[in-house]
Amino acid sequence: MTVSEQFLSIATLIASGVIGAACIDLVRTFSHYAPPKSFWRKGYIIFELSTWVLLGIGTFLLLMIVRDGEWHFVDFLSQLLGFCLYQLFLQDVFRFAGRMIDRLIIQPIFFIFHLLLKLIRQIMRLITSIFRFFTFPIRFAVEKIRKIKLKK
Repeated sequence: MTVSEQFLSIATLIASGVIGAACIDLVRTFSHYAPPKSFWRKGYIIFELSTWVLLGIGTFLLLMIVRDGEWHFVDFLSQLLGFCLYQLFLQDVFRFAGRMIDRLIIQPIFFIFHLLLKLIRQIMRLITSIFRFFTFPIRFAVEKIRKIKLKK
């Protein structure tokens, strides 16, 4: 393996460490801000453990691609360096980018979705009120006939 290939594999593993730390931070942030009785809060340990397992599988697949499955202690140190880089320098940048994505993309999508749901709900209410208006005389007559039958 040439020096440039080694550098590329170490840089790739550092980047995977940064991405792994960002994923774990995202999971912890989701569970922290989740409502107390939600599934995210109650199943936090299972969710985080499954995330760690998926990150381990992803790292193994990355090692298969980059180094043909060979694992060296330098790989562990590279990923640890990526985790530390994220915690020390990149956490604020990633969280800022996440807030921007949330405010500019996710919240407008949810707003439009809720707006469509409210519109559909109002249309359904309008249809049922129109149906009730036109069926009122029939219902009124049926109730009067029932009351007369019950009196006899």
